[in-house]
Amino acid sequence: MGESTSTTDFELPLHLQLALRKAELEAKELTWDQMYIALLNLYHQRLLEIQAVKDLMQAENIQLEFDIPSDIELAQLAMTLMSSQEDEDDDEIMPFFG
Repeated sequence: MGESTSTTDFELPLHLQLALRKAELEAKELTWDQMYIALLNLYHQRLLEIQAVKDLMQAENIQLEFDIPSDIELAQLAMTLMSSQEDEDDDEIMPFFG
C-alpha cells in the first residue's frame, strides 16, 4: 500500500510526522467500527478543548468572535484579491505610457 499523497504534500515538524505515522500504523489494525469510535472520541476531545479555551477567555473577560468562512466566502475573497492585484499591476504599468 503506497503512501497517501495528502500526508506528503505538507511540511510538518518531525514530532507531528512521527505521530502521524504512528496513527497510520495503528489505524491499519482497526476495524471500521473501532475507527469510527476513535474518530468520535477525537472529535469529542477537540470539542472539550475548544470549550475549555472559551471558558478561560470568558474568565479573563476577553470578548472574541470568530466566524469560520465558508468555501463560497473563501472563493469570493480569492477573486477579490486576484482582481485587486490585477488593478495594482495595471496602475504600475500606466506611468510608462503617460
